Amino acid sequence: MKLLDTTVLIDIDRGGSEVLNKAIKLDRAGTHAISVITQYEFYWGIFRRYQKGSKKYEEAMDKAEMMFSRFYLLPVTPEIAIKAAEIGTDLISQGKEVDIMDTYIASTAILHRLTLVTANIAHFEEIDKLKVKQW
Repeated sequence: MKLLDTTVLIDIDRGGSEVLNKAIKLDRAGTHAISVITQYEFYWGIFRRYQKGSKKYEEAMDKAEMMFSRFYLLPVTPEIAIKAAEIGTDLISQGKEVDIMDTYIASTAILHRLTLVTANIAHFEEIDKLKVKQW
């Protein structure tokens, strides 16, 4: 099982033949997980893009629910919050930029001993003990 970053879900949502082939390979590898933070980021995009109550909003929400149902949803636990804070402060002390949501996703992968699949390797490559795979 792998943990999928938000970038992977956005790519799957947008579709295309290359993405379809990647998604098929992913499915063949078994069931995968997402962080509740990824779910939050995905919904954030829907709320920013569509007017609540509109037909496009409803379609996007239905599509998101269908997509999320394919994955294990991992919550943020106190241990994940502590690890995320540790990762964030370590990166800041090294003079690196920090995306708070990425620290939560990374800490989820580390504590669950999962490889993180992402299209944004650069966002995660400086994090110790995190296994990352390019989408």
